[in-house]
Amino acid sequence: DAAAAREAWAAAVADRFRALVRALEERAVLDERPGRTAHEAVREAGLRLPAHAADLDAAGRLFDDVVYGDGTPGAADDALLRELDARVAATRPAPPAGLAALVGTGDGGARS
Repeated sequence: DAAAAREAWAAAVADRFRALVRALEERAVLDERPGRTAHEAVREAGLRLPAHAADLDAAGRLFDDVVYGDGTPGAADDALLRELDARVAATRPAPPAGLAALVGTGDGGARS
């Protein structure tokens, strides 16, 4: 928010994306993994938050363009990430793939 208030859009976009990933780690949507790329983070998060997968992917591309490329973000990019963060925070994640299979059996995976 401080970077956005200064209209330092590249810093605002980078910080907001990193905060989004950190929030997903704190919610255990993503495991904490140092060195994870933006692409890896949004791909994994999209599996748990399928309704937001395309927007997460776009956010990861924006981050890469700004941090590693020649992208020049503006206020609209910051607003897009802010809005995505709010939607993601309000969404209940799907169970991890392995757990989803067990939950779907109705018996917690117990076998007789």
